[in-house]
Amino acid sequence: MSQQFPTSASAIYDALSADAVFLELLGDYNFKANSGPLKALSVVSPGQDLPSLRTVSGVECIIQDVGVTTAQNYLTDAPYMVTSFSVFCIAWAPADGGDMQAATNHIMRRFVGAESVQTVATPEGLGALVQSQVIIKSNMPIRPD
Repeated sequence: MSQQFPTSASAIYDALSADAVFLELLGDYNFKANSGPLKALSVVSPGQDLPSLRTVSGVECIIQDVGVTTAQNYLTDAPYMVTSFSVFCIAWAPADGGDMQAATNHIMRRFVGAESVQTVATPEGLGALVQSQVIIKSNMPIRPD
């Protein structure tokens, strides 16, 4: 089996959605069209809402489809590009910070060099309790589940 790298949001999604242990840590999406529940794992553009979402329960994991790219110039003319993708774990009732931490820790174990950079309380009235941001770098390997 060859080494895999998180070179896109889709690659991160594929690794997490195939991880049965991680999926058990997640809550559910329920949509207005009465479809679902589906595991609360998604890829979105920053600022984008999920279509027709009615409720979220438990831990939600959102992978942003665009990252921050850094050119790393070495001794060649062509720079080596590294993209850092943001993944957010959010605790919605009935989950709490401990449930969110378990999901965050699992992501950190799967993605070598990942970094949890921010954990903040969410604004009152949104229904979410707390969220954590994980940064995953495209040049670091994905560990098998």
